[in-house]
Amino acid sequence: MEEIAFSVFDHGKEAPDNMQALLRQFEQEQGIRVRLEIIPWTSGWSRMVEVALYHHDPDVSEIGNTWGPDLARMEALRPFEHDEINKIIGKEHFFESVWDGVVKTRDKISKVYSIPWSADVRVVFYRRDLLTKAGVDEAIAFKDTDQFDRTLAVLKAKHISMPLALPTQRSNLTIHNLASWVWSAGGAFLSPDNSYPIFDQPQALEGFKAYFRLSRYLDAAARNLGELEADQMFWSGQAAVILSGYWILHIKTITEEVRRNIGVMPMPGVPFVGGNQLIIWNHSRHVGAALKFIQFLQSESAGRLIYPQFGLPVRSSAWVHPPFDAEHYQTLIRAIQKGRGFPTGQLWGLVEKRLTDVLSEIWTEILKNPESPSDEIVETQLKALVRRLQLTLEL
Repeated sequence: MEEIAFSVFDHGKEAPDNMQALLRQFEQEQGIRVRLEIIPWTSGWSRMVEVALYHHDPDVSEIGNTWGPDLARMEALRPFEHDEINKIIGKEHFFESVWDGVVKTRDKISKVYSIPWSADVRVVFYRRDLLTKAGVDEAIAFKDTDQFDRTLAVLKAKHISMPLALPTQRSNLTIHNLASWVWSAGGAFLSPDNSYPIFDQPQALEGFKAYFRLSRYLDAAARNLGELEADQMFWSGQAAVILSGYWILHIKTITEEVRRNIGVMPMPGVPFVGGNQLIIWNHSRHVGAALKFIQFLQSESAGRLIYPQFGLPVRSSAWVHPPFDAEHYQTLIRAIQKGRGFPTGQLWGLVEKRLTDVLSEIWTEILKNPESPSDEIVETQLKALVRRLQLTLEL
């Protein structure tokens, strides 16, 4: 029996059982066995680089949606042919925002190296009861970045002990969150042709500065948080507002008070849309089987076991079934339809990593002295980073 290897990230306790059930179904239908490899998120990128360098296992992988350009530059990915894409997708197209980062250009020829599999979108989670207590109208509380700031100011003035919780340690979520502030200010991360960084320009800088001014609403207990800790501040009932993802809706330890009063709104401005994609490695000797498997994973029946454990559906038809027909999920689909992904192209991987490092340094410097001029810190750090990137690109 033909066998292929498939690597996925660790999506929690229930996910492996669901995936194994899918693999058994695929084997029965197609006569192709799939060997599963589960990779911790923390070592996901290093594992993908290892596969790219040594050309050994797996055949198909789940990757982050911004990883494709770097892996394609390593000539590690097999591009999908036009007819293969049409067969995999079928009649129903993906949300436009989940295609961001999928199409790569090499030698002026547009090629598709990855297929959307799951979506992720940043939204605002908040306590309806605490906003009511503070006299804030939730319908307009987070409509834009200025109103977002005013809402937090009111919560603080009304002595809500923790108006906001954010990850301030090194985290990819920081750039996901602040993207809405940059885009709302009319800024961008890269030039229109994605060939050089421009986040040191006035509009982008204003977006960064506005985001880091949120430090005014972080009380002492919320000034040194990782991703999980920031989320926990909300689901345990301590924080009034967080910026996070769909997984908040599945936290089993969330307090009953928070569950009763949880509200969800799209991010102010344009939400960031991310997610994960499926790729076929260039070294695979089982391309036909790999293509059949990816097509199988896109089927409606597979989606019932994939979502939401592995992320959010990338096509609208799945959103009419539970749990996605519930009120909070409808907010998520509106955010996906309204949102956008990060720039495409081979430069973005470098920029994203360097930015993630520097954003952590900015948080450290600001929180070391909450009375420090945060705007000056942000501008100095980001302009210096752009200069370093420009020197790197000139080498």
